[in-house]
Amino acid sequence: MKTKNLFLSLLLLLLPVVATAQQKIAVVNSQELIAAMPDMKVAQDRLQELDKKYTAEMQTMNDEYQKKLELYMKDKGGLSEALLKSREQELADLQSRIQRSYQAMQQDMEKQQGTLMAPIQQKIVEAIKKVGDAGGYTYVMEASMMLYMAPSAVDITAQVKKQLGI
Repeated sequence: MKTKNLFLSLLLLLLPVVATAQQKIAVVNSQELIAAMPDMKVAQDRLQELDKKYTAEMQTMNDEYQKKLELYMKDKGGLSEALLKSREQELADLQSRIQRSYQAMQQDMEKQQGTLMAPIQQKIVEAIKKVGDAGGYTYVMEASMMLYMAPSAVDITAQVKKQLGI
């Protein structure tokens, strides 16, 4: 009975090793794939154009704020209390508008990046699936996430590039 329990215990311990030995695992460097995609250059160019546009808009608003602040500081001594309060409120409103605009621009940049990147990422995922299926791999893992990768590890990045035509 004791021998039977020992045998069953050893069998249970070895099952995961046997199961893992039958699985094929590959790695892929998705960052390398993204950087090599021709669509990525187009996406980066569009994002740079949008960034330049938003930077110019922010500069215009900041220039307007600086002019009004300088005018306020210059005229501060000769203005009535009511006019001072009015100008202070105008400066506060303008500063608030600048902050809201900045946040909206940041959100739009993130949204545009997601919109431009989604089709690129989808193409890469589809190519990885095709190469993985063709190679009979059970799992394809991100190479940059691996703590250790033996020299014998299967890297399918080149095959995925070929599948993508890059």
